[in-house]
Amino acid sequence: MLDQADKGDFDNLVKLVVNVMDAFTVAFFLKGEDDEYRLFVWFSLGDTVNAAASFLPGQGIIGWVAKERKPITVKEFSYDTATLKLYNTQENLKSFMAAPVMRGERMIGVLTVDSKRQYVFTEKHQKLLQDFAGIFAQETVRREERWNLWQEAGNLEAIQEVVREMAAAEKMAHIVVALYQNIGKLIPNEKFIFALKASEEGKFNILARVEGGGDELRKVPLDMDRSLMGWVVRKNKPLNHHVLGESRQEFELDGGERREYRSFLGVPMVVRKHVIGALGVLSVRPNGFTAADERILAILGSVAASYVASSYAYGISLISRKVDSLTGLGNYLHLTEKIGQLGEVRGALLALDIRDFSRVTREFSVSAADNALVEIANFFKRVVDKSGYVTRYFGDVFLIFLTDHSRDDALTAASNLLDLLRAKNFFIDDKKTVFEGNIGVAFYPDDGKTGNELIKHSFGALKQARQTAQAVVPWNGNMKGDA
Repeated sequence: MLDQADKGDFDNLVKLVVNVMDAFTVAFFLKGEDDEYRLFVWFSLGDTVNAAASFLPGQGIIGWVAKERKPITVKEFSYDTATLKLYNTQENLKSFMAAPVMRGERMIGVLTVDSKRQYVFTEKHQKLLQDFAGIFAQETVRREERWNLWQEAGNLEAIQEVVREMAAAEKMAHIVVALYQNIGKLIPNEKFIFALKASEEGKFNILARVEGGGDELRKVPLDMDRSLMGWVVRKNKPLNHHVLGESRQEFELDGGERREYRSFLGVPMVVRKHVIGALGVLSVRPNGFTAADERILAILGSVAASYVASSYAYGISLISRKVDSLTGLGNYLHLTEKIGQLGEVRGALLALDIRDFSRVTREFSVSAADNALVEIANFFKRVVDKSGYVTRYFGDVFLIFLTDHSRDDALTAASNLLDLLRAKNFFIDDKKTVFEGNIGVAFYPDDGKTGNELIKHSFGALKQARQTAQAVVPWNGNMKGDA
């Protein structure tokens, strides 16, 4: 998603194309989530461009380019310019070209160029236009990645709040309610679904909130064979169903209201490779959920699985409340307890985020990503050894407390840790993979005397590191309090 108010380098790009191609107008139409192409940026020697110009694939000449994904050149343009939908009035155009803007198989937009001279566009110009289309694709993807980075950095604060609430939960209902109350802050949706394993083997229930019932939950059996949530549980895989068909539009998932939903996103909750439940969200909009939404829901599913298992585990104490269920490292509770025992010892808390870890899930699988996190956790534990405590906070975020470290020593250690991580070869399905990271640092006791204060400030520094592409950033009082 690109900010319509921030054209940035695109303005310079279209001016460059106008000059190189000796054109009257150059326009870049960007594809929206609804498949409609809208005019995003342009430069013209005239003042009649329709700023609200848009089209659907197959509509007009430009729509043909979008639908067929092929360039077009009209050396002797004899059409009514109204067919282009680009101008408010008739323009005496004589030549026209358009090329699809693509990244791999993904259709991003259409780049158009026209002229008031006949036969002005040669084969060289056609090749140049396709080269420029490639540059527009690269710039679009780069801007999208930057926008996603800012968005994910902002989401850390809301995720933190959910983690804190679940960590403080004393019973199952509190964990479920924390998710119900906070999920909308992270993923826009019309309905949230929480499914949990029942005591009977192979059975799962949806835990639905009772209106006006506070922490009271109602159990509704989950249809394992016909529901999308059932598929997520059975396959132990995430599912992002962009456009639900007629047979899937109405969901009576928890015995409540029936509504027409058009998109579904679900992720499994896994403890030690066993599925104990699933999280799901529904939207009334087609294509309602993005890859970023899937990553956020997967993080929440992982955190919820850990605290659900440690809270109840169906009547059996499977794991300690202070141990991360996936990696075996200490968790948030373990870390805050250790920091509370420090006394006069100086130290530093490192909030370490693995950069673009979601690519493991995209390129391999959720299971491969879990295995990689276990390997990374063991690597950090070996490197830190007796110098401190390594804990997993959520997703691909680790919290590492270094004891008896001065400010300079801690910053050096953080930089060295990232260097060692970058130099380490991890193997996923026999494919060599290299990971990099960002670290935010908060110092004890200067930046906080409790675990919560240090986590808050280290995440504020981590947010700054991610947004400014710096490897290590220490907290300072001028930063925003949370990540």
